Amino acid sequence: MTYSLFKKIFKGNIFRVEDLYLLESFQISYLPGYLPEREFASILWAYPPVKTFLEKKCPEIASFIDHVMAEHGPAKDRQQLAEYSDTVVWTIADLLVYNKCPREYDKQEFNKWDFTEVTSITPLDGKVVIDTGAGTGRVTLEAALTAKYVYSIEPVTRLRQYIREKAKEKGLTNVFVLEGFQHSIPLPDKFADVLITSHALGWQLEEELREFERVTRTGAFIIHCPGTAEESRNDELKHQRLVSGDWHYEFSRYMEADGWKRKYWKQVK
Repeated sequence: MTYSLFKKIFKGNIFRVEDLYLLESFQISYLPGYLPEREFASILWAYPPVKTFLEKKCPEIASFIDHVMAEHGPAKDRQQLAEYSDTVVWTIADLLVYNKCPREYDKQEFNKWDFTEVTSITPLDGKVVIDTGAGTGRVTLEAALTAKYVYSIEPVTRLRQYIREKAKEKGLTNVFVLEGFQHSIPLPDKFADVLITSHALGWQLEEELREFERVTRTGAFIIHCPGTAEESRNDELKHQRLVSGDWHYEFSRYMEADGWKRKYWKQVK
């Protein structure tokens, strides 16, 4: 997604430089190559406490910060600083929205796909389910209506809190929210009957796929609804890996608000 698209999707929300203090260490590690360097440098020069926070929260970013400040000086005036700051915070609005206003992300149309896309592959009744990269918990909360237990794995603190709040509102006592990543799930081997991802697959694809197989039992189902367009060139390599002889995923298409998407599934042997 792009700066202008985020402004459209999250219209009515305001992101400011001080929202950078909401970022978690793993999110900060994404900034090199993600942010426009000239604009980012202007923030670092103008707001030394932001620079200090980023370096202390994620020490590995220090060399990148040194580089951009060596290459680019301060903004020439307040107007330019304001413009550059706006560019930076909206470039990473997809990160900031999780930490600042998860309810805004939760209500987006792309989260409203038909959950029978999962249950048509395997029923969840009485099963142990893992939802990884759980986000605002849409899959977790749907699965918990019939599953025995749902383990919701999410690295962002504010999102974990949001899922717990929603589960409590709905009276769901079979939801367990845990800190973790898709490539590092804090559960034992052969733990679950079903593992589901939604709009979260591929940050570290190979490591994730291996981890999914580790935590699922023989005969379990692994299901991915990644939200990628049916003919997306950007995701073609991911598609080829999933359906390859290494991983043996089946696939078909399903409808989301903005068009046809691919979904993938396999039964663990």
